[in-house]
Amino acid sequence: MQNERRSIFSLIENYVDMLLNIISIYIAFFFSCLVEEPAENLYPTLPGTIIFILLITLALSLIYQLFNVYRPTVFIKSSKAKADIIRANLTAFSILTLVIMLFAREGNRGFLAYWIAITFITSTTILSFKRKIVLFVLSALREKQYILRKVIIVGDNTASAKAYVDQISSNPNYGMMILGYIGDKMDEEEVGCDKLGAFRDLEKLLDKHCPTDVVFAIDSYNKRHLIKLVNLCDDRCIKVYFLPVTYGFFKSSRQIEQIGNLPIINIHATPLDNRANAVIKRLIDIVGASLLILLTSPIMIFAAIGTKCTSKGPIFFKQKRIGKLGKSFTMLKFRSMVVNEHSDDTWSAPGDTRTTRFGSFLRRTAIDELPQFFNVLAGHMSLVGPRPEIPKFVEEFRETVPLYMIKHYVRPGITGLAQIKGLRGDTSLEDRIHEDISYLENWSLALDFMILLKTPFKAFNKSEKYVEPEMTQEGAEQVANAEETTLSVNATEDVSNDYSGENNCSESGEIYITDIPTEAPDAEEKPTQVDNQDATVDETPKKENAENE
Repeated sequence: MQNERRSIFSLIENYVDMLLNIISIYIAFFFSCLVEEPAENLYPTLPGTIIFILLITLALSLIYQLFNVYRPTVFIKSSKAKADIIRANLTAFSILTLVIMLFAREGNRGFLAYWIAITFITSTTILSFKRKIVLFVLSALREKQYILRKVIIVGDNTASAKAYVDQISSNPNYGMMILGYIGDKMDEEEVGCDKLGAFRDLEKLLDKHCPTDVVFAIDSYNKRHLIKLVNLCDDRCIKVYFLPVTYGFFKSSRQIEQIGNLPIINIHATPLDNRANAVIKRLIDIVGASLLILLTSPIMIFAAIGTKCTSKGPIFFKQKRIGKLGKSFTMLKFRSMVVNEHSDDTWSAPGDTRTTRFGSFLRRTAIDELPQFFNVLAGHMSLVGPRPEIPKFVEEFRETVPLYMIKHYVRPGITGLAQIKGLRGDTSLEDRIHEDISYLENWSLALDFMILLKTPFKAFNKSEKYVEPEMTQEGAEQVANAEETTLSVNATEDVSNDYSGENNCSESGEIYITDIPTEAPDAEEKPTQVDNQDATVDETPKKENAENE
């Protein structure tokens, strides 16, 4: 009965979508005429127009079925429904564009291109809005319990049962009410619902409570006994579901694969496991990296010249990093540090004394990362993805950080979800891994474009500052000796100059020595003896002169 209601609802929704698509086609035709006047031979007869529009509408309906747009709406989110419609329309109108461009007359191609584009936008907008309204109404009806499904849990797997109860309790819009559980070993407080009885009473309890769904949460089972339980449900037209024992590994329906008639679970399935998605991402990487190399080439030339002129060493810093499937590659960056022996075993941090003054500028503006566009072209990296790490750290983190190696299922990126959230450099590794895994599990072209658009605004590293390198003890002693020599020479010159004039008296009555007795045999030794005196006595007139100036 429930399947019949669902089929009727899907059929009605399909007819409504066909009507909305016909309206979208006419609206698009009207706006296309405003943009470009169609050729006279484009206007067919009325029967021909009707047949043409009906064919397009039926083709769209078929593609919606193939993309599973009309799947049951109990657990589907509005964003997921919208994404299904966009994918289906994009596929349908891409095929339609190809057909029309191949067979349409040359004078009509411009108008038809406008017509198809506007139809795509109009249809996608209207159907998405309609779908959102339908989901909102159904959610409200379920929440008010006008549409209600009654569920009984059967089994002894406490963890699975509790997880199911928590999901239903926290989502009243699902329109499901858990009547209780039937089992021998589970505890009411742990599961979070009432115990209705034991396995032996299943038949009586099904007749008493009349559930619409039965969910089995079992650890292990006897096939003959389980088939008997399922038959009891089937005899009463009750839908049967099974919670997997390894429910903790499930996060998406894409994890369920099939070999023949045998379902298997891919516990780390990602959208990029789909070959089409992987090819599209790679094509975008190649085109995007090529364009960005051309656009940033003046900046890279400036960075290369600046690096070479401001410090000794090579222009590029080459370092082994771990990429896709744990394979190593050589990553390129503009050198921002003095050549040192610790580049492969220590992280850099703001204020690192190994950083050169020009290198600090490169790091602060992220210009040092630009050569990695060549890594993208070579196939070692992607524009967007988890950042690659040094082999030494990979070996260390794979043993200490849970799920660390999952990020290596895809190509590493120049930028990523963790980077636009400020998780870069010496930040929490666990937080970065969490964001990397979130990126893999929820990958989409829209997510990649969002990250690329946000990256320029997040690329500037405000914490990066240039710090003068600390001086060694030997260097400090050399500088101190040099300063002492300079002071001694300057003092000698001052004394010689002071003895070259006449006797003077300051306003305060202090007498200044200005003549050197020529008869003194040790006259050359006097400056050394009088040096400190002159430095002290002569201080007043210097201050006065400074004040007068």
